This record gives sequence, C-alpha cells and structure tokens, in this order.
Amino acid sequence: MSEFGRFIENSRKQKSLSKSELARRLSITPQYMADIEKGRMIPSEEKIEKLVTALELNEKEAFKLADKLPLRVLAEAKQEYYKHG
Repeated sequence: MSEFGRFIENSRKQKSLSKSELARRLSITPQYMADIEKGRMIPSEEKIEKLVTALELNEKEAFKLADKLPLRVLAEAKQEYYKHG
C-alpha cells in the first residue's frame, strides 16, 4: 500500500464512508477506489482534487503524497512558460 493510498483510506474511514459511497461521489467504480487505496493506481490530478473536496483533505498533503501537482499549478506553469518562451 502506498502512502497516498493509506492516507485516502484513513481519511475515508474517519468520515465513516464506505468505498462504494466515496466512489459514487467521485463518479468512479468501487474497484478503482479500492485500487487507489491499495496503491495500485494513482488517480489523475482531477480525481485527487475531487478526493480533497469529498474528504475535506489538506490539498498540499494529498498532492505531495500522490507525487503530483494540482491542475491550477500546472496551468500556471504552462502559461508562464509560453509567456516567456
């Protein structure tokens, strides 16, 4: 299990949500939710943002554990690159 997966699983349990209920809120399958928690899948930045919202997580911690950047940070970097490039 990955640190990110453990973080999501613990956060979900603290909110007393089943995997199925959280998956439904995120519009993903329960199997995909299980894969995230077991560390078999790292979700997209968009899904991480949805997890952050649904579980009321610390955004920076969630993205750090997933080893990803929020979409707005990526967009800002892209905009800055093309502005100076």
